[in-house]
Amino acid sequence: MSQCEHEVVFTGMVNVNRDNYLQGVVDVWRCRKCKRLFCDDKRYGEGLKPSVGFESIPDDEEWAVLTCTTAKEVYMYSLGVKPGKKITHACKSGEIHEFVVGDDYSLQTGMEIPIHRLYLVKDHINKNIEAGYYRLTMVK
Repeated sequence: MSQCEHEVVFTGMVNVNRDNYLQGVVDVWRCRKCKRLFCDDKRYGEGLKPSVGFESIPDDEEWAVLTCTTAKEVYMYSLGVKPGKKITHACKSGEIHEFVVGDDYSLQTGMEIPIHRLYLVKDHINKNIEAGYYRLTMVK
């Protein structure tokens, strides 16, 4: 892990939407010295944690948002990922899924319900992720 004595400042946020309705926010913080990112999730309808997260991830990983989308809702959370990493995820329905992160930081999944997607936080700071079912299933 990094030996930096972090000076963490708020950098921005990533909004996660379901068909234009806010489902959750990832607050993004950055160390002013080493530029590492830190993330803290807040999901609509859930109480706030008593402290800001500032969880750390290994130096060789990137922060990402995993979304789990059904026709009625989007569940999201942030986590550390890298190509080849195995992720185990439990959907709200109780289904357990295992994914391997691809070289392009994608998940090898189809369009089966629920739909799972991975978004790099650094690419979405102060932007919206549209993870709604209808948006994801539109033919392009």
